Amino acid sequence: MTASSYPSATIRVIPFPAGLGAVCPRPEGALEWPPTQLTYLEVYLRSLGCATIVVETHYVDRDFVDDFARYYARAMRSYQNFATRLHFFTESFTEDAWRALIAASADGHRDARTAWLQDRYLGFCVVRPLPASPIGRTVLKTVGPLSDGGHERVFGGAREYTVHLCGLDLKVAGLAFQQQDQGVSACATTALWSALQCVASAERMHIPTPGEITDAASRYVLTDGRSMPSEGLRVEQICEATRAAGLAPVVVRSVSLEQDRVQLMSYVRSGFAPVLALSVGGGGHAVCCVGLKLGDIRPQTDPNLHFQDAASRVEGLYIHDDRLGPYASVELFSDTRPGPGSVRTSLLIRWPDNVDNEVAILQSIIVPLPPKVRLSVTRMRALGLPIAEVAAALDEIDGPVTLDVRYERAVQYKQRAYEFGLSAEGLYQLQCELPLSRYVGLIEIASPVGPLFDAVLDTTDSGANPCALALVRRAQLPAAAVRHLEVLTTIFGARRIV
Repeated sequence: MTASSYPSATIRVIPFPAGLGAVCPRPEGALEWPPTQLTYLEVYLRSLGCATIVVETHYVDRDFVDDFARYYARAMRSYQNFATRLHFFTESFTEDAWRALIAASADGHRDARTAWLQDRYLGFCVVRPLPASPIGRTVLKTVGPLSDGGHERVFGGAREYTVHLCGLDLKVAGLAFQQQDQGVSACATTALWSALQCVASAERMHIPTPGEITDAASRYVLTDGRSMPSEGLRVEQICEATRAAGLAPVVVRSVSLEQDRVQLMSYVRSGFAPVLALSVGGGGHAVCCVGLKLGDIRPQTDPNLHFQDAASRVEGLYIHDDRLGPYASVELFSDTRPGPGSVRTSLLIRWPDNVDNEVAILQSIIVPLPPKVRLSVTRMRALGLPIAEVAAALDEIDGPVTLDVRYERAVQYKQRAYEFGLSAEGLYQLQCELPLSRYVGLIEIASPVGPLFDAVLDTTDSGANPCALALVRRAQLPAAAVRHLEVLTTIFGARRIV
């Protein structure tokens, strides 16, 4: 091997352009340029205040290299096996300033220079050498808080990524997105790939590449003759690929907007990123739900229930849509359609500048879960209904009672418990004497002043013979109402922790 045959790399620093197409040259063979996803990223980055792009000209991306080996290396056309990586910053600086920063990072000053970059870092985008689908693994900072004080954004499906750039370690909180290439992956593959990025990382499991997902999905259920080029995955194939990754898929069919809100609220706030199977214009599509747009709690509409539902706060979603880009804004509403089940949950998918909109119908919610999380959100809610009804009937509680159900890692719940205002004995019982599953199910009962008490559930049981491990008092439960916890603990065979 000669020295000239070994690849070389350079770092370029350029101002954030009027169009990202100027940063990503039009590949040979591209019929349309720039693609929609590149235009979307430009709009999104502008909304985050991007000012500078640092370009790595030779970047080896694990996901693309795996796809390259499985598919593109065998094509007659010569594809390069490396990509370009773009890093985005809110600060304006030049290439000379970058060189000076690298030089100044020596002699014990690296931490200070890294901190300076970290404060301005927005994330990265891998640009693949594929003419029709250049946007590879992309992790960007999530959008900030809403200007309307009555709303909030919750990105439960996001996680932290560590990025190595020229020997400096930067971090970005988000969820990986990429464009489908229709060679190795289609929309369902990329949606599941994003969803697995969240839960597999938290469980310290291998995160499969798009090629691995497509192969696993097609191993036993293959209706279209071959796995690659990928024509898309059905729900059962998504489930098969999830099981192959070592996780357990939960499929929830869309029933009504109210019930879909419950599922989405519970799973996303619990740190999972559901795959949403949609119907768009008569065809199938899949996206990954990363976050929620929450508003005020709505009044109860069921005359048989006397409490409020925390899930009624869900007004919209933030999704990874491979046809568009990361964190696309979605509004939820009920739509009447012809035929059986005529009232359906619909999604209005918006561009970040609200130029183009699209309506889709929700068909199913597929959630990759750790295998030992066997207690479903539906079962937890069924257990929570009578508990919320009892709490709503207590004279000692002022204002409406709210029911909320979700999962939480036991270690995080125990950490939060130090702020619950428990007695010394109650705190010791919870921290030292109550064995908990890795994930616990939480039925949280709250009032306008805050949480009143939690029913803590074992998620390793399906709930066929349900029991609460403990009823845990929260700081806002009136002292006069504590005695009522004794009744509930007797019914559930649980511990009372006060």
